[in-house]
Amino acid sequence: MGKTKLHGQNYVLKDGKRASSVTTIINNMLGWNKNTLIAWAKRVTAQGDDADAVMRDAGEIGTLCHILIQGFFQGFDVDTRDFTPNQEKAAMKAFFGFKQWYDKAEFKALGTEVALVNEEMRVGGTIDAIGRIDGKLVIVDWKTSKYGPYPEMIVQLGAYTAMYEAAQPKAQVDHGMIMRFGKEDGKFHRHEISREKLDAGAQVFRHCVALHKLKTQL
Repeated sequence: MGKTKLHGQNYVLKDGKRASSVTTIINNMLGWNKNTLIAWAKRVTAQGDDADAVMRDAGEIGTLCHILIQGFFQGFDVDTRDFTPNQEKAAMKAFFGFKQWYDKAEFKALGTEVALVNEEMRVGGTIDAIGRIDGKLVIVDWKTSKYGPYPEMIVQLGAYTAMYEAAQPKAQVDHGMIMRFGKEDGKFHRHEISREKLDAGAQVFRHCVALHKLKTQL
């Protein structure tokens, strides 16, 4: 599986127009994490590194880790030729963290890489995983970031929750989980997101969608 196929869907609405992605709207409309990113970029630059290059590299590692997890669930071999040896090594460490969690969590996956389009908000997005733990329906996002979860991550998960329940009216998500897998130490970090926070995140996202629409009118 090539990296271009992961989260590579074109989200198309019933009228044939392309839907904006959840992550694009959040990234464009929210800047809550901006100061943290600026401080990080300054530190990286002071060390003599290219902050943009470091961020791209981290993104590639995250992409490969997602593909490895998808391969695990769907039973296919992952072609890593599009990635550097260092990226592969780091992604494998993060994937080891996923396996450590999975072997303990008793997670029953109902779907992975679940693509959704919401006609009301005119947005599209892809859920990393939806499944059950102890009989409770949970929505999960895989992350390889060193820190977090940041508020934007909760907004993203809240948006996916609202979209999933709109598509599956009988479904009732109990809580969310942001699973961070260390690309340096191979450890996992489980962050449970309460239903109340998911609902708050969904509300924030709806405001982001409204701002996005207003911005197009300027």
